[in-house]
Amino acid sequence: MQPAMKPAMKPAMKPAMKGRSVASRGLRAVVAGIAAALALPAVIAAPAAPSAASMLDGRVVRVTDGDSLWLEPLGGAAPVQLRLVGIDAPEICQAWGAQARAALAEWVLGQQVRVHTVGRDTHGRTLGTVYLDARNINLLMVQEGHAWSSRFKYDRGPYVAAERMARALGRGLNQGGGAIEPREFRRQHGPCSSAAAVPDAAATATAPAPARASVPAPAVARPSPVVRNCDGRTRCAQMTSCEEATWFLRHCPGVQMDGDRDGVPCERQWCSP
Repeated sequence: MQPAMKPAMKPAMKPAMKGRSVASRGLRAVVAGIAAALALPAVIAAPAAPSAASMLDGRVVRVTDGDSLWLEPLGGAAPVQLRLVGIDAPEICQAWGAQARAALAEWVLGQQVRVHTVGRDTHGRTLGTVYLDARNINLLMVQEGHAWSSRFKYDRGPYVAAERMARALGRGLNQGGGAIEPREFRRQHGPCSSAAAVPDAAATATAPAPARASVPAPAVARPSPVVRNCDGRTRCAQMTSCEEATWFLRHCPGVQMDGDRDGVPCERQWCSP
């Protein structure tokens, strides 16, 4: 009787082959994970196109200071109080506050603008970026030295590059050095009082009233007479009232505030008919 044959056994997988199989599966898992990680930011970061609800078209009917104004929307809706987002202009009662307001008024007062709104601030004002044609007015205010790029903790704001350039060129509030940011000014001196914030009715730049009622002007106290002198200012953006512009036109050399030479300065801004 022949001895029973042992059953055939499968050859054991070589250790090297088993290691390569495990490594291959691990590599495929890593590649899949990287692909998912690369795809995720594209989904998260893809900006949504601005909706029609975030765009506001209207006419600027009043400029309160260097970073806030009143807008009368097209179609007859109630006027909207707007805060220019991303910038911080001097308080109206601090150095360069009046000039910042005058500059903003010179560019947009009475003009039809488009605003890209982004929400509201703690005071209920609409936050947005103002465009005159294709020009970003928020950016322009910083470029010309009439405002700072707004800050929050370690974030120096969206217009910090423009702010640094304006400082290097000595534009606007950077002319004399030592300008104090509004937040620090309020910490040291408190908020502007109503009398200090609007020293003269003409100083709050307001467009000619349309047929329907617009934003009512606040009641203000008249200041006592001031002594004026020719201090080198020559442009409407540097004035604070029609009275001051008229005095400079009549008494100071090199003034550039009466383009049509009719004896009335800054007709679009301060001395509108």
